[in-house]
Amino acid sequence: MNHISKILILILLALISGCDFTEIKSKATIGEMSIEVDENIEPVLPYLKSEFERLNPEAKINYSVKPTKVAITDFLNKDTKLILVTTDLTEEDKKYLKEYKIDFQRQEVAVDAVGFVVNNDNPVTRVTSDDLSKIFTGDYTQWSQIKAQDEEQNANVLSKMKGNDNKIKVFIQRPNSATYSYVKDSVLMGKDYLKAAVICSTSTQMLEMVRENKNSIGITNLGWLAKGNQDSLDTTVKPLRISRIYANGKQEDFAELHQGLVFTRKYPYLRKIIAYTTILDIQLSTGWITFLRNKDGQKVFLERGLVPITQPVKVIQLD
Repeated sequence: MNHISKILILILLALISGCDFTEIKSKATIGEMSIEVDENIEPVLPYLKSEFERLNPEAKINYSVKPTKVAITDFLNKDTKLILVTTDLTEEDKKYLKEYKIDFQRQEVAVDAVGFVVNNDNPVTRVTSDDLSKIFTGDYTQWSQIKAQDEEQNANVLSKMKGNDNKIKVFIQRPNSATYSYVKDSVLMGKDYLKAAVICSTSTQMLEMVRENKNSIGITNLGWLAKGNQDSLDTTVKPLRISRIYANGKQEDFAELHQGLVFTRKYPYLRKIIAYTTILDIQLSTGWITFLRNKDGQKVFLERGLVPITQPVKVIQLD
């Protein structure tokens, strides 16, 4: 494996955009509130909740974890007033809200990334976006069909992925997950997943399947791979390094799934974490969203391996 320079990102906590969180009226930091959360960002929520309640002892946040489309449906049906999701509302969703005169606010709170992981015993390390598309649509059924620019990788695949190990076993997210739709739109360019793909009901199951199957490939995200030590990722699976190829033939450098490369936009598959709420006056939701976008919440996102969106960040590259 070639050496890759390590990139650290540091939040500049001395600089704050907008008003100071401590200046928000007390009714924005007192009371109890229930929210729904996209399963993709479940790992960071306990830490956000804990820090918000530590800073505001008279506040209590209750959250339930839902598949993305379920959370959005609940939001449209007024079953919940605040959601955190990893996708934008569709034009159809917005049309529905407008038709029923439901006003809402949208706030971006952090940046996540979609990753593709294989078993640690799989010698494949680098793939192009074209390779990914062919794998997940079923055009490639064997690992040896990937012809990488790295001849060492190709040789290792031929020597180590023989017989059943060479048959690609594809695991995907369930259709009501934002990740399922993101990959279909951004990687498969609207094509259908192969029919033999195994649907995982949770991200936990997805990672378990990849760990247990040498010939597997799965889809996950930075939120689930981050180990809570800022720069550190789960080492029980192997995120692939990806080179994106555009329709005009332009090809980007291979980029690993890494917090620093997500921040600098060198990793190709990024998405925003977004808060939607129908609460427009000053309530606890105001304090919660302000916390998420202010230095205290942004620091939690950073420490849990995600990327801040509102705070100034310094990037340090270590050779």
